[in-house]
Amino acid sequence: MVMKSIFVVILSFFVASQALAGQRFEAKAWKTVQEFDLPALSKDLATHVRQLVSVRFQFRGKDIHHLKPNWYESSIWSPDPTKSGKFVNVRVMISKKDLPAFKSITTDSTSTAPLVGYGKALRDSEANFLFVQLMGLKATLDSAGDATVDW
Repeated sequence: MVMKSIFVVILSFFVASQALAGQRFEAKAWKTVQEFDLPALSKDLATHVRQLVSVRFQFRGKDIHHLKPNWYESSIWSPDPTKSGKFVNVRVMISKKDLPAFKSITTDSTSTAPLVGYGKALRDSEANFLFVQLMGLKATLDSAGDATVDW
């Protein structure tokens, strides 16, 4: 009985630490990450479904919607280089635990500081829309080539 309790405590600690830690990718998966400017990704998102992507953008959308129990929907934006004064966007989904970090991203469309977001291009099969599951803005590589993505 004592051994079972110790196991449950250790397992709970492990699960909690993984929930607080950033998303981890093995070197094999991380080597497939493609980097995009937002305008290019927005035109071609459907061809990258289920792939890891790195996307450069300028600001986030002001609207954040609570679509599913642990997921929020919003968007990331950049100026459209082909149309003066216009913008392009990509829909993003953010986990509940990452929402405070996402909210810290500027909503100022005049921001000139480019940001890089890391995530996975996906399709919501129920609502049939494309999005990037945004996992963070910082990627760190260890000596084995594995990456951790965090805010």
